[in-house]
Amino acid sequence: MSTVLIVAGSDSSCGAGLSADLEVVRIMGCQPLLAVTAITAQTDQKFLSSQPVDSSVFQDQLEAAWDHSGGHVSAVKIGMLPNESIVEILIEFLQQKNCPNVVLDPLLKSTSGGHLANESSVSKRSRSLFPLATLVTPNIPEACSLTGLSCLSKQDLHALASAIIGLGSAAVLVKGGHLEGSECVDYLLKKGELQGQEFRQARLPIPSIRGTGCRLASAISARLALGDDLRQAVENARSYLFTHFEKQCSS
Repeated sequence: MSTVLIVAGSDSSCGAGLSADLEVVRIMGCQPLLAVTAITAQTDQKFLSSQPVDSSVFQDQLEAAWDHSGGHVSAVKIGMLPNESIVEILIEFLQQKNCPNVVLDPLLKSTSGGHLANESSVSKRSRSLFPLATLVTPNIPEACSLTGLSCLSKQDLHALASAIIGLGSAAVLVKGGHLEGSECVDYLLKKGELQGQEFRQARLPIPSIRGTGCRLASAISARLALGDDLRQAVENARSYLFTHFEKQCSS
């Protein structure tokens, strides 16, 4: 069975983070492996606290997950990285193990309002972790923060994506859900391409939901683990996510 190593923080409300990642990876038919980066206390409305795990414990989790897989991790999904020490350990692990299909969701702030990474970890991640990623999946606020650019419409998505490619990533999917309009437009750009690809979906009549970014990145990771190429993985993952939340609207 294809395996997906999930590197992320816990969420006491189970709305995002590891809980959402686990659910998606299993639905997609893959075996999840875990390395917890932080423990958070949050609800849909508020963020109470966050505690990074001890660095040695994090490293032990990575090694245990790798050993359990027999050295056959099919994909890696990376979420919350709370500090520079965690980032450094992860970078060394990815380099040593030559892990394939690395999907990085560069979380900066939770929907409930909590900061999920300190300044040094963000800087270290941009310099050293992006070049190891198969795909980086920022939303618009994250992409703007990482690049210093602004994004007022879907016409700005290409410039954002190009700037993130410039940070070293092989590909980027800029999630356009924060833009106004009847459609959600995500923009995929691969290194070396002059033009990317838009993925459009009707906007569902629901308020902002926590965990959408976690679920999408996990679904893409699982689809890559199962053998999809990058565009297929994004398309199939977005289709799953739309169906998942469409069911919530009708229930």
